Amino acid sequence: MGFLKKNSNILLAVYVTIDFLVLIGSFIIAFYLETRSNFFYSISTRLIFSGIIIIPSLFFMLQKFEFSSKYRIKSLIDVLRNIIAFEFITITFFYVFTLFGFYTFSNDFVLSFFIMTYSFFVTERIILKLFLSFMRSRGYNYKIYLIIGAGPLGLKLYNLVKESNEFGIKILGFLDDYAERFISNPDYPESIKSLIIGTTDKLEDMLKLKKIDNVIIALPMLVEDKIIKITNICEKYGIKAELIPDYYKITSKTPSVRMIKGFPLIGIRNVPLENLFNRLLKRLLDISVSLLALILLTPFFIIIMIAIKATSKGPVFFKQKRTGFMQKEFKIFKFRTMYVNAEADTTQASKNDPRKTLVGDFLRKTNIDELPQLINILIGDMSLVGPRPHMIKQTEEFYQIYDKYLVRHWVKPGLTGWAQVNGWRGDSDIGMRVKYDIDYIENWTFFLDIKIILLTIVSNKVRKHAY
Repeated sequence: MGFLKKNSNILLAVYVTIDFLVLIGSFIIAFYLETRSNFFYSISTRLIFSGIIIIPSLFFMLQKFEFSSKYRIKSLIDVLRNIIAFEFITITFFYVFTLFGFYTFSNDFVLSFFIMTYSFFVTERIILKLFLSFMRSRGYNYKIYLIIGAGPLGLKLYNLVKESNEFGIKILGFLDDYAERFISNPDYPESIKSLIIGTTDKLEDMLKLKKIDNVIIALPMLVEDKIIKITNICEKYGIKAELIPDYYKITSKTPSVRMIKGFPLIGIRNVPLENLFNRLLKRLLDISVSLLALILLTPFFIIIMIAIKATSKGPVFFKQKRTGFMQKEFKIFKFRTMYVNAEADTTQASKNDPRKTLVGDFLRKTNIDELPQLINILIGDMSLVGPRPHMIKQTEEFYQIYDKYLVRHWVKPGLTGWAQVNGWRGDSDIGMRVKYDIDYIENWTFFLDIKIILLTIVSNKVRKHAY
């Protein structure tokens, strides 16, 4: 059961894979029901071409409908409504293909495909929702929320979540500076009094000691300074804060908005890569580019490895613990550019660093030393584009100095990033790097990744501060 609680994204990945297989299977069976002949013996070049375009297109459309917002808080009605919309687009898709003469899909084919996909997707989603609801009623697969504010707004959200296991949210409790007033009030719900933990002064200690996934701020806008302080504390510890509106003055330029039974929650920051479809798209780019690059660069890697071995003692690769996605540690791969030394994990390289080898100096200035991180990308620790990962010691130091620093870890670290292509890398201003990293996180698009990759190759800025 711990697996289910910690790996709901794996469950959704399996679910997405099944969707793709259903689309392929329905396409083959619909052809058989129409022609009564074996698909693999009767298949034509036009049908193959049509299938190669139609199946992936329908798959991506389906996932876009499904995961355009947080799946955890989507109601079953919303999910089924999306399936109906998807099926109407599917029917249109087949008839457009027929209209333009790519391949003639008969009414029987389209009807069979519609019935099979609609029946399976609806059944699959009902079963998944019922299964998750059942498991959540037993205390598994839930997110832990802390509510700041025990007044009417906080109570309303609590009651909405408490009434349903569908959302997988568990309220740890409330923090409120008028806690004693609520507890001593005879008209205040007795069932809630035990959940009032204390005042907002306890927030920082709770974020340190408790496993909290989200903080919901349900305070009046009159206490704007307090709200700003609370959000800064949350982001200091890398915890997401969400506001019950109307708190527009302290949100970012692209706040996220989501609904629970018509009740709006406004996130301080919009993170497009929380969308499963966007993550899938980015991951496909990472795998395809890193795998191709590793294959093509193998002869080049061998030459570099020989040069490193021939000019200095020590391993070819330098492996070091770095802070990754959601502050999880991982080992990063680089070509070794320094003589083996005791300060490798604590001191960043400088312009005239005596620890650098002759070959290593060249590798660092040309950024070639970073290329083994294609391995990290292929195995999923990193992405092609994202905030650059720092040494563990640096993370511990920087998050104490820069309030928003840990927000960088809401996405996977990258081989290159928005800060790097704008000249902020190496021992440059960390505050500026954080600013650009957060800008990237809030404004991510697939095409922004492509732009950053191209700029990494052609721009001189990316070599600025390359020591």
